[in-house]
Amino acid sequence: MEKNRKELIDQFISINSYTNLSAIRDPEGIQIKHIQDSLEINKVFAFKPGTTLCDVGTWWGFPLLPIAISNPHIQCTGIDSTRKKIDAINTMIENLNIQNAKAIWTRAEEHNEQYDYVTARAVGYIDKLLPRVHHLVKKGGRLILYKQHTPEESQDIIHFGKKYHFIVQKKHTYQLFDWDIQRIIYVLKKI
Repeated sequence: MEKNRKELIDQFISINSYTNLSAIRDPEGIQIKHIQDSLEINKVFAFKPGTTLCDVGTWWGFPLLPIAISNPHIQCTGIDSTRKKIDAINTMIENLNIQNAKAIWTRAEEHNEQYDYVTARAVGYIDKLLPRVHHLVKKGGRLILYKQHTPEESQDIIHFGKKYHFIVQKKHTYQLFDWDIQRIIYVLKKI
């Protein structure tokens, strides 16, 4: 993964120089705030071989690309409503020869496929997000939310999860560095 990580950073910096993907432009910032954060899910559980994952609101390809690179045994799809972001991600996928990933220009509520796993990293508050993405998760599948930890949203995730037939299966709190905000990954199972 180390070689792939450097290649991903180089690609991201190159494309970011002419397509505004992120304000984070230095290699260390990309490594910590995008790649390391994306890969935190690998500490929570292992993706089953042959399963499918959709990254909703993939914007700049995180967590889509690090998950795809570190889990070549699953099929990954990123969706976003911003065409230039999707074009940039597909360029990175092609240049990095990532065989198990693709990015599609669409809105979550208009996308009709279902997946074993759906990720959403800093996409929106749960009351707006869940109505748009719940249909993408197969029964028995997982919705994986990368969030900033707040007690209010934690309660809302439980409340809105029940409304859309999800239960909180796991919570994983972490920080990317010593003075970082408290972050949390929620794994919600569709019942």
